[in-house]
Amino acid sequence: MTDEASRTCVECQGLMSPIIVMDKDHYGNLGPGPQSLEYRLPEDSRSFWTGKYPTAGRVQAFMCGGCGRITLYGCAPDA
Repeated sequence: MTDEASRTCVECQGLMSPIIVMDKDHYGNLGPGPQSLEYRLPEDSRSFWTGKYPTAGRVQAFMCGGCGRITLYGCAPDA
């Protein structure tokens, strides 16, 4: 996905708008506000030095104004 434009819902054909799905885990949150969701690949392993997994990309969320359906889309790291 290359932009955050609105989409059409596959369930009711309503208008889907971008939303932010917030994680309530405050322990890993180093920034002042909600952090964007990220994903990793199944074969990735933790870094020896940081103990963290590498990020394969970002996750964008959209919600339908008609039926409330939430859809997630994976974005490439350079998108």
